[in-house]
Amino acid sequence: MASDSDAPSDDSDRINFEGSDPALWKHLPKLVDGVTKQAITNDTQLVALYQYHDLKSEVNNTLLKNLSGVSKPSVLCQLVLGGGEDQRRLPPKVGTDEYSYDLALCFNKLLLAPVVHLSCTFLRIVENGRPYTTVLEWHFNDYDGPDSGILDYNHDKPTAVISFTAGPATCSGFSNLEGFKNKLPGQDSEIFGVLKSFLAPGRHAVRLELAEGTLSLETKNELDNVRSRLPSGDGVLLPTIGAVEYAAFGDKPDRVHCAREGMLKPADMLSGDIKHPMVPLGCSNTFTTVKEAGVQLAYSAVAAEAEAREAMKLWAKVYHSATVFPLGAFAVLAVRFRDFDKLSSVKDELLYRMPKELGASIQFKDQRSSTMVTVKAVLMGSVAELPPHDAFFRIISESINYFGGDNLISVRRGPEYFNVKISPTYISATYATQLATVAQLQLPGQQRWHGVLLNQVHDALEVLDLTQPQEPGETIAPQARRQADDWLKNWMTWNREQIAVIRGIKAAKGGIIIVMGPAGTGKTLLQQALSIYFYLLGFHVLALAPANSNVDHLAVQLGKIKECGQLPSVLDFIRMYPSVRDFTPKEDEDAIGNNPNLNKHSLQHFYDILSAVDDRETDKDSARRYGLAQAVLHAAEHHTHILKRRLRSETGKTQGGVVNAWDLLREFLGKWSRGGMDREDLRSGCDDSTMERYRMAYAQCRAHLIGGNRFMLATTGNARASELYHNWYSPESEWDVKRVGVVVFVDEAAKDVEVNVWSGVVCEQWSSGVRGVVMFGDDKQLKPTNTCSRGRINFNAFNGRLDITLPCRLVEEGFPHYRLLEQRRMHQSISRFPNREFYKGKLRDGGGTDLPLDERLPGLSKILKTIVAENGMHSCMEARLYAAEATDANVRLHWVEVKGDRVRHPGTNSLCVREHVRVFFKNILPRLIECFRQTDKRVNEHVMIICAYSYALHEYMDGIRRKLRHSHQYTMADMPQVLTVDASQGQEASMVVFDGSCQHSDNMGFVNDDGRCNVAVTRAKEVFWVIGGSMDVKQVSNSHLKPAALVKYKRELAGMGMCHRFA
Repeated sequence: MASDSDAPSDDSDRINFEGSDPALWKHLPKLVDGVTKQAITNDTQLVALYQYHDLKSEVNNTLLKNLSGVSKPSVLCQLVLGGGEDQRRLPPKVGTDEYSYDLALCFNKLLLAPVVHLSCTFLRIVENGRPYTTVLEWHFNDYDGPDSGILDYNHDKPTAVISFTAGPATCSGFSNLEGFKNKLPGQDSEIFGVLKSFLAPGRHAVRLELAEGTLSLETKNELDNVRSRLPSGDGVLLPTIGAVEYAAFGDKPDRVHCAREGMLKPADMLSGDIKHPMVPLGCSNTFTTVKEAGVQLAYSAVAAEAEAREAMKLWAKVYHSATVFPLGAFAVLAVRFRDFDKLSSVKDELLYRMPKELGASIQFKDQRSSTMVTVKAVLMGSVAELPPHDAFFRIISESINYFGGDNLISVRRGPEYFNVKISPTYISATYATQLATVAQLQLPGQQRWHGVLLNQVHDALEVLDLTQPQEPGETIAPQARRQADDWLKNWMTWNREQIAVIRGIKAAKGGIIIVMGPAGTGKTLLQQALSIYFYLLGFHVLALAPANSNVDHLAVQLGKIKECGQLPSVLDFIRMYPSVRDFTPKEDEDAIGNNPNLNKHSLQHFYDILSAVDDRETDKDSARRYGLAQAVLHAAEHHTHILKRRLRSETGKTQGGVVNAWDLLREFLGKWSRGGMDREDLRSGCDDSTMERYRMAYAQCRAHLIGGNRFMLATTGNARASELYHNWYSPESEWDVKRVGVVVFVDEAAKDVEVNVWSGVVCEQWSSGVRGVVMFGDDKQLKPTNTCSRGRINFNAFNGRLDITLPCRLVEEGFPHYRLLEQRRMHQSISRFPNREFYKGKLRDGGGTDLPLDERLPGLSKILKTIVAENGMHSCMEARLYAAEATDANVRLHWVEVKGDRVRHPGTNSLCVREHVRVFFKNILPRLIECFRQTDKRVNEHVMIICAYSYALHEYMDGIRRKLRHSHQYTMADMPQVLTVDASQGQEASMVVFDGSCQHSDNMGFVNDDGRCNVAVTRAKEVFWVIGGSMDVKQVSNSHLKPAALVKYKRELAGMGMCHRFA
């Protein structure tokens, strides 16, 4: 972690828009505070970036673009080698078809980390329809210690020659080209070898002759405007030349300061002669230096967090409307938003998005006594059992009974709405994790990962056998290795790509394994098998994924394997969910610790285990049964653990003598379970010192199970959760657990922000023990969710970094990886379109993907024919003919065409076509319920609705709620799962109904995205139906637009007679 001395000083009135070269910063006075829309001050958290839209201003937009990113144009050039009679030029001639490559010179990041940028385009090597390009960059600064930067830079105008000496160049594109080097023609092979020689240690003489005769006078003037600010130029030297790279972000040469308190504010970055240009900045698949990686990863997170936090402050300024619903033993506050100010620039306003994680104090007035009531709560996701609202908060400080007394609001069937003031305790555990991760990633102790992080040249990375111990002096018993090997080999019949992955764990480049594969190709099976394999070898295993749904799915699958009892040894794993402390501000914790009398709502620290007590029956059917609270409850009730120690608070203070923490916890649980006065005594806080002892005992029991367990499952955002951080992979003397090493698994890594993927790898508690990292994903599906504003309003200079994932950028730069190509999820008729459209026909269908629908789900084919015949035919004769002649393929795939209107939610601006929803509940669901009941199956286990928009999801959930309320014959088992596209990635169902809320081909919103469409069409195993419009063009002027994948799908189905209009 960076030291406190790295933090910026807080000087006032230090914003300076002039600098030594005022022409560079003429755009800065135009910028305003993103919240107040006033001038930038020391308190400003957000600045709407300059976007080059003002074309008539005094700002030289061309100059600003050329200094902030890659300058344009690149000038064709020759690399001059040797001298005298031995002098030669590569290529010998410029601008002809005689040679198979071109060299071009420009500059990059001159206002940030200035470099000379030389690109080599190989005209005969085509990738994605374009010639392949590699890049060398020489730095004007000592980026890698003394003498690593450019010296003696000179631009001789008469001869158009640029010359200098420099240390090793940084690069991109070279690792990919390594795969072609043996096939390169002579010219290409020669230049590749020469360019690669500039990567070697030591200083190099570089001489480049520019072909400036091809430039227009206007273009040459633009280049001269840039070059005049470089050494040997006739203008004011750029302040960044010779300075620390990214100096506006901190003066450390090798890292950027990363600590939750002390990140630089906009005013800090505008105060010196070297300034943040406050424009959108480019991001690529490589980092030139570790500091550049730190700057981009940290400040993309800082800007995203600041945007969410400032938007939330505006949201929290007003009173909102809410009501209380019971949900198990807890109360849920359902909130409807009132009008509130939004983040904006001067002219434009942004939509507001709730964060994924949020704690809050919520205040409202008691309707009877007129007294103010304050409760603690945490934000929930959508709740299918409750009517749609803008947000749901689970109250953790009080049980549902708290709202049923004479002096408080009572919960009734007809909800009464009242005003609430929500004060967010905005503690983003993910944000804190991200900053801590970047701080660790930059340190010399993590140097083993820096080659992977920079992603420039891969051949220097060490190849590791991940099955060997990481801890010095540790060994794996031959019998344990033999048992683990035999189990992995025989657990399943593996295909050839899966076998390659299994063998690859003994030869992992840089300690990294990347497995890419479409839906149904066995990524999850491989993760289960490999994680268990390493567990059997004695390793600690940390299995991560970006979304709770992904982690829960893995937990359930591992649970099934555990219950089969066919493993060589017992499999124990714990699913880590965020705890209350992750949503509690530190000052609240300190206040409680210093003054126990403030601990009025003491039960909030027990809400997860009390939920486990009250919900144990429902938890049996979910991943919650494997959660830490449930594990603690089971251990307490079955007396499986003893922990005799002095109780210790979170601040490290000990209390009293030695006790068995498990006995104290059982005492607490006994009082709760007995109910009556004992439970009321706990609710009222009973004796403060007693409640504090219970709280410490519970915390120590949780720590006992975490420290004693070698297999943990969590989201990437929760990988550094305080309990995991302080207790897992502790020294053997602490919990009597042997340490061999750690293997980190990351599922769906291709849809997670990069810094989150690193979080479980470089955590200082176990980073020295990490043997390797295994990442799974699909680079053809969803990118990470980036909630930052885009377009005309953008607060995040490194917004693009949030779209680039670690495995994808590694693969695109030629990092070794594995691709799974045999899919076993989708029936062949379903897999054809995504295979052709997204995977270039490279997938093959595995065994069992050709079975008739009636073998898989008896009776469903007949019911689907009935649904189409009843609703999609124009006459009884046509309906009878369809029911008699429709084939298995005809009913597996179908486009249910429904005419309707897209409507927007007034608060969130999300979309929905209500006619789609009505058709599903009126014409489709009743028949599905009939079918599954006849075969003793549950709709919720076989049918999934996928919605492109959250508004549509809420409408479907509301439809489910109305069905359950108006007809007692239905239960939740009769209702389908309802997920957004994003939430559905990693999930599957026998039948999927996709509602993209689309009516026209030229008005599709983000359903136009191929990745999102790919996810939607690859969730179904047996049946895939789409509810949508005609998908014709709404405006004739848009007829020329390239059709989106979903439009192609509709046209294909219509051509095969698999599209019918439902009334």
